[in-house]
Amino acid sequence: MNATGWRLEREGGLLLARSAAFDAIPRIAHAVSTRVGPEGGFDLGSADDTEPRVLTRRAALARAAGCLGSTPAILRQVHGARIVSASETRGALVEADGVVGSSMEDESVPIPAVRAADCVPVLLASRSGAVFAAVHAGWRGIAAGIAGASVRALAVAGARPDEIVAGLGPAIGPCCYEVGPEVVEGIARTGVARDRFVRAGERGGVRVDLHGALAAQLEGAGLPAGAVDPAPWCTRCRGDLFFSYRRDGGSAGRLMGLIGRSARQS
Repeated sequence: MNATGWRLEREGGLLLARSAAFDAIPRIAHAVSTRVGPEGGFDLGSADDTEPRVLTRRAALARAAGCLGSTPAILRQVHGARIVSASETRGALVEADGVVGSSMEDESVPIPAVRAADCVPVLLASRSGAVFAAVHAGWRGIAAGIAGASVRALAVAGARPDEIVAGLGPAIGPCCYEVGPEVVEGIARTGVARDRFVRAGERGGVRVDLHGALAAQLEGAGLPAGAVDPAPWCTRCRGDLFFSYRRDGGSAGRLMGLIGRSARQS
């Protein structure tokens, strides 16, 4: 994996995380939210949350990210490997963990987006900016092969694997993600070498590097070496910046990662 190219930027009163992997790509905009906003506790809500303040926050994130349109896609995320098109999410709450969009779509089509609170918000795009995707990846999704599924979905949309780049957003890090053997075995069954994602924990326990597992799967699906950019922050460690389910339990808010057509066309 590359040395991280992620940075924090303030836009529209929000603090956003962005990856340098997408800086040279025309026609798209992207961001992962933090918990920092004008109201404090910038929670993007659950799939079923339709409170006006949550909808307003989602629209504010889309604007601050620079996306064309103001409606992020909302998926009923189930820790699987199903990927849908952005047009399928218009006016519907679809059960899936990833969404693919195209620069040919107009602003009425929702912006590819996923929510997370320790899982990895994965953003992908072709180097031309013609197609892009947002994917939600926890250990179950990784074990189900969501990385390969996302590359295949982008290929169907017209992007060769060797022209795709990926930004792996803020997530729980191997410093904090101590797990049971079912997690290690589930990921290992996909063919990822254990040295890519297993770390020694305390008192003989095991810790998992979700970024490492995803990078290995994406490279195995055809992404070039150096095309995957992992964020440097652990969501559980950085309570000043991010929500974390493992730290905060059921009261944890949700971050959102999104990527879409830029409002500033180049």
